[in-house]
Amino acid sequence: MSAAAVPNLRDLYLFRSGEIREHFKQTGDGIAAVRGRTALVESIALQLYAAFVAPDLSGPQDFCLAALGGFGRRVLFPGSDVDILFLCQDARAEQQYKPAIVNFCREMWDLRLRVSPTTRSLAECGRLYRDNLEFNMSLLDCRYLAGDGPLFARLHDEILPRLIVRERQPLVQNLAELTRTRHAKYGQTIFHLEPNLKEGPGGLRD
Repeated sequence: MSAAAVPNLRDLYLFRSGEIREHFKQTGDGIAAVRGRTALVESIALQLYAAFVAPDLSGPQDFCLAALGGFGRRVLFPGSDVDILFLCQDARAEQQYKPAIVNFCREMWDLRLRVSPTTRSLAECGRLYRDNLEFNMSLLDCRYLAGDGPLFARLHDEILPRLIVRERQPLVQNLAELTRTRHAKYGQTIFHLEPNLKEGPGGLRD
């Protein structure tokens, strides 16, 4: 299906982004800004899902779309990566929906969104990736967007709890190390004249 099925998507994104910016300038309400950007990006993602994957947002079986990380937590900063997961029941489903995934991501990139897509099977989400623990960490904030709801429920209610129980020590160690590295990068202090409100010590990421 062509992106023509999602008319004026770029105009919608630019218009709504402008509204969010103006509201922030007038109110200084940062929480409303990140919530608004999250809702806007989610709306775009769902329209693209309907165009390229399935018009019925509760389908198809064996495949779903989930938000990860800050997108999953509904705190999507301006310029932040949009972390998304294409969750597949197995390799067959991954192969079947690969063209749709490519089209979906291309459209997001064309909107100048910094999309960081990941495609994993249900079994792969239950593994600890010692060379990519940030993926495991981002999964902890996964949030359902569209597709096979029971498949996502298995990830959220079965696979992830087992992973956390089994691998809690390396996960905690990784989180602590990432936090120490980030704090060191931003000066190990909250007393900056121009602090990084997201990444700095005491910032929203903490």
